[in-house]
Amino acid sequence: MSMFIRLNHSLQLQFDAVMTRLAGDYVSKEIYFLEGDELTAIGRPYSIRIRLSDGSRDNDREYEQWEGLDENTIPEIAEDTLRNEVLKYVLMQLRIFYDIRPVADEYMRSVLRGKLNDKLKFYDSLALDEPVVSFTIEGNRASVEDIMIRVFDDSIISDILLDTDLDYARRLMGLLRYDEALEQFLPLVSRVKPGSMLDTELNMYIGEIYYHIHEPARALEYYKLCNPRYIDDIRDLNIRVGHCLLDDKAGLRAGLIKMYYRCILNPTYKKSIIDRYDRLKEQVASIYDEHEARCEEAGAEYLRDR
Repeated sequence: MSMFIRLNHSLQLQFDAVMTRLAGDYVSKEIYFLEGDELTAIGRPYSIRIRLSDGSRDNDREYEQWEGLDENTIPEIAEDTLRNEVLKYVLMQLRIFYDIRPVADEYMRSVLRGKLNDKLKFYDSLALDEPVVSFTIEGNRASVEDIMIRVFDDSIISDILLDTDLDYARRLMGLLRYDEALEQFLPLVSRVKPGSMLDTELNMYIGEIYYHIHEPARALEYYKLCNPRYIDDIRDLNIRVGHCLLDDKAGLRAGLIKMYYRCILNPTYKKSIIDRYDRLKEQVASIYDEHEARCEEAGAEYLRDR
């Protein structure tokens, strides 16, 4: 498959600026051709073809030589769509790769990629932090064209996320404002597709929150709904589940174990008890590794039998 695309005015100006930096004699016809991981800027006296997976580029046909090009049938990428955000990510990565200023700093790039991924996860897709451009669909490598086809209709995303800012909700967790974070996360669970990438991420967050607020049984309910396909570290999930199952059975030092594990889960919590942390670590040193090994085993068995 392949597709011709026409960019909205704002995006067009930005892409054209990159293309003219790469080739000063290039004149844009404001039409792009996308095939797999190859993006071609159509123009005169030649078109510019870029392989987005590795940044290599060469010259292609002149505007008049493109077959099947009917400008009247090419849809414009609207500004308020996920497709537009995908192409903004592509543009950002191209600027970095070709060192075309201005380039967003590392923090801003991570923020922009994170916001894009919060929406892509609804489609079980992800933009990765790669030197040029890389995506996945359901864990497998995907081309830019694959992603553009998959996110064709994003009208439902706004209904699901409503006014929820997932990045803000995650910050609330980091600030130990767990009740407020739950208010952000819980309504979303009933709106997303069960077993999806976004559903799994939400269940991980909610499970962790319930563990922090001393409700391991509730935490377990959400952890067991996670789809292993979208868990990067299955050992971590097994350990989380095991702590929910075994911590309260750890005898006199159960409270210390739970406090220490909360330090592992949330660096802010660790800082909140930093004056007691060294003493806490000493108190659990002789038993923690063995307890966590039991947690990992119990968690793996529980999830295997669910």
